[in-house]
This record gives sequence, C-alpha cells and structure tokens, in this order.
Amino acid sequence: MATEADLDLGCLVSFVDGSGVAVQALGNAFGSLVAWPYVELDQDDRSGASSDGETLRVDLAHRDEFRQLLFYVYVYQGAVDFRRLSAVATVTAPSGTFRIALDDSPSGATGCAIARATAGPDGLTVRREVRWFSGTERHSVQEAMDRAYGFGFPWVWGTKD
Repeated sequence: MATEADLDLGCLVSFVDGSGVAVQALGNAFGSLVAWPYVELDQDDRSGASSDGETLRVDLAHRDEFRQLLFYVYVYQGAVDFRRLSAVATVTAPSGTFRIALDDSPSGATGCAIARATAGPDGLTVRREVRWFSGTERHSVQEAMDRAYGFGFPWVWGTKD
C-alpha cells in the first residue's frame, strides 16, 4: 500500500573483531554483499510504491565473522508512528519465515527491532524481536536501539539526499 510515510529498513552489524556498522538508507550506508560488511540494503523505497519494498540481505558465507545483527525498521518521515500504515516486515532465515504487522505498535513508537541474529557454537541464531522504540530530540531511534542491544556505535544526526 503506497503511503505518505517513508519507512526505512536497517541493520546494526557487529563483528567478532570489534568492528561494526549500521546498514541503512540514511547516510547512503547501503553496505555490500561482496565485501565488508557482507550485509546489503537493496534500495530506498521512499514512497512505499515498490511492490518489493526494501530488502536486506546477509552473505551467510561470512556467518562466523558476525557477532550480532539487529534488523530494524523506522519511520523516517510522514507519520508519528506505525499505527494505521498497514506496513508489514517479513524476515526470511534458514530457520523459517515470519511476518510482523507494524501497525500493532504502541502510540509514538517510531522504530521496531524486528529480528536479531546472534553468534553461537552452531553459527547464527535468528530470533524474532518485535521491540518498539522512540527517538528523542537528543537521540535517534537507531541510537536508542543501539543502546538497548549494546552495539556502542557513535551516532550523528543525518538526513537523506
């Protein structure tokens, strides 16, 4: 469903070597599947008109290098929260597929941690999260998610071109 709201998909990625990055349209940080960080966002669908929406892909050939991946969606502009947007996030992993209806958000929530992949002895384990966040005048919604999950990235305010 096309809407006036601009929802964006993103992923916080941390590696076992201590490095990390946010893959998202904001800052033109689309990542790469063929080089570090081995996570790539395919497009920035600003209008919601794309039948495919936005897709994040992870190169699982590098799964032993990942410590943690947090997949999230946030309202970039055009809405005060997710309610009444009829937005859905779909996560497909080797362990299965699940869908998250984002209009179940609490009032004022502008971000949702939708899934988390963590390293373990048997590789990456993907788990459904559905944890809601709101940004503030001082801290972005991405920074709030970062703090909640312990990534420790430095954050600066940005806009899209």
